[in-house]
Amino acid sequence: MNLMQLKYFNAVCTYGTVSGAAEYLHIAQPSLSNSIKELENEFGVTLFNRQHRGMVLTEAGEILLKMSLDILERAERTEKMMKDMGKEKKTLKLGVPPMTGSLIMPTIYGDFLAQNKDIELETVECGWKDMNRKILEDQLDIAFVSHGQHIDSGLSSLPVGRLEIVCGSTPENELSKRGKVTPKQLNNVPLVMFEDGFFQTSEIKKWFIKGETNPDILMQTSQLSTMMTIISEGTAVGFAFKKLIEKNANIAYVSMDPPICVNISLIWKKDKYFFSAMQRFKDYLSRRNIFE
Repeated sequence: MNLMQLKYFNAVCTYGTVSGAAEYLHIAQPSLSNSIKELENEFGVTLFNRQHRGMVLTEAGEILLKMSLDILERAERTEKMMKDMGKEKKTLKLGVPPMTGSLIMPTIYGDFLAQNKDIELETVECGWKDMNRKILEDQLDIAFVSHGQHIDSGLSSLPVGRLEIVCGSTPENELSKRGKVTPKQLNNVPLVMFEDGFFQTSEIKKWFIKGETNPDILMQTSQLSTMMTIISEGTAVGFAFKKLIEKNANIAYVSMDPPICVNISLIWKKDKYFFSAMQRFKDYLSRRNIFE
């Protein structure tokens, strides 16, 4: 058995016929049929029941399909890693939540990449649920996430900071004159939040539930710039990291009572090979406080 035979076998499973798989693979049908027969002879099993309208997997075929998908995925991942190690330019696929990214990406671009000119950074913005999924499915190499006390068991992590979420409004809004704000004080106040799927949103909604108040959500968005504009124009009150709002002269803030603080960590898949660009990025974050 070799990888090429498994690729041919998977193609037949996908297309259901030898002719369809052969057309996709750009090989002759007899070559593909012989490859499948070689596998069957090697294992001493029948992988397909040949029918008039196509190929149907046998029980042995179903087992091989399940196992071969994992083998081919690992082989593809290994190939990409080896090629990456040999490239002059290293590509790092990084996931970043919008609010966290607005605080740290200028430093990463201006400092880390300036010191590591051979690394090419590809960034993806999304919420923590999508971030976890993309990491576990190898769509991202490494990512920043906002979280509570626990990280998914399939992930490794490096804590990089802890940030406070505050309530933002225009300086003229009476809320800005308070020292703190409770859920009940925001009753019937129009609110703007990130979409569901963002960790901050889930924590803010829990805050309202504990305060026995239903939030009056005017709008939910995935765009930080949209949320900040709506707050600064006085259309709605919103929530963001204190360090972020402090930089915006058009928005005032008050602390939340009880307070909401979130952990920020760098995460990666536990069994993922740590290629050089990932290791250098992790080492950089271990030495540097990026929220200073």
